[in-house]
Amino acid sequence: MKTLLIVDDEKLIADGLCAMLSDAFSRELKVFCTYSAKEALSFAVSSPVDILLTDISMPEGTGLELHAALSRLQPSCQVIYLTGYSDFSYARTALDQHAFAYVLKGEGDDVLTETIRRALKGLGSPEDEASQEGTGDAPPATWLQELHAYITSHLDGDLSLNQLADVCHFHPVYLSRIYKETTGSTLSDFINQARQEKAEDLLRNSHMTVLEISKVMGFATDNYFCRWFRKRTGLSPHAFRAGKRTGKGHN
Repeated sequence: MKTLLIVDDEKLIADGLCAMLSDAFSRELKVFCTYSAKEALSFAVSSPVDILLTDISMPEGTGLELHAALSRLQPSCQVIYLTGYSDFSYARTALDQHAFAYVLKGEGDDVLTETIRRALKGLGSPEDEASQEGTGDAPPATWLQELHAYITSHLDGDLSLNQLADVCHFHPVYLSRIYKETTGSTLSDFINQARQEKAEDLLRNSHMTVLEISKVMGFATDNYFCRWFRKRTGLSPHAFRAGKRTGKGHN
């Protein structure tokens, strides 16, 4: 069983989180709480900490300082920052510190529990590792795989940065930067590529009209879709479809 350590100088918040998360993860996590960075470090010296949930700004030793110190003691620990302020600088700091996630205190218990669940997936377990070695199964999906799956299945929906950040339970700025750092490209690049691949597949293998395809791709009008498609492929949707059906498609 993994260990979750909660750190918040506001005792009422720390105790409330401890009770809620102990109940939510009763079979997966041993949950402890402390009320200062100093107490947390004392705990970490003698006990494993798999996930650290810490207030980012405490008066006597900040969450940032605690994260840095704990990284030296237990490098594999997943760190989740908590803050009561929706400030972009906190999201940038979380990324710079290589935190697992950044969560606003007012976002709700479901957001926090889902974030911790994703952190647990990233940690895995000895049983999971043994199972994967024996069966050749892929490791659990990461936040990136889950995000890509969401995008490809919602091409006709809201794929704004704010919506995708809600899906990942990340701050929008945090998501934008960590995505670029992880993949080397932007979210817009992936969305456009996914739309292009889907559009080409429908033009090649379906009898849907260009207007119908434009709606499936999430475009406001078929004219906008046609301009977008020509810019990416050098062909209009009609020309692409005709070329594929006669075996003269572009490479």
